[in-house]
Formats: sequence, C-alpha cells, structure tokens
Amino acid sequence: MKSKMAKQNRSQTVLASGNTSIISVAESLLRDAGIEYSINLNGITEIQVTGDENIFKARKILADLEELDFHDDK
Repeated sequence: MKSKMAKQNRSQTVLASGNTSIISVAESLLRDAGIEYSINLNGITEIQVTGDENIFKARKILADLEELDFHDDK
C-alpha cells in the first residue's frame, strides 16, 4: 500500500519551455482546471504537477500547447 501512496504523490514535469508565453498560457489553463502546480527553473521553466490523476489531466490539457509556436518568422 505504501508504494501506491508514493506513486500518487510523485511530482512530474508536464511541460518544459523557455518560451514565457507558453508558460503563461499553461499556468492559466491549469489554474482554470483547478490543478495545483509548481514551477522549477532549471535553465528552462518546468511546470510540475503532483498526483497521477492530476498529471494525466494536466498532460491532456497541455498536449496541444507544446506544438504551438509563438515566434514570428517573417
């Protein structure tokens, strides 16, 4: 039973980016969904979520965000 509890309380990175716009949108989406998160600055910004159910929900919410490109290449 102890290993199941530890698994549920693990923290995992659900998004990592150096783009502050992507991070801002991700934070807003997670707040709106009621998912608690933490920020880890490790050269790039990492958004971390704890708990298997929250990790799954956060990844689903943020899936399309990773593909967005906020750069203007013109």
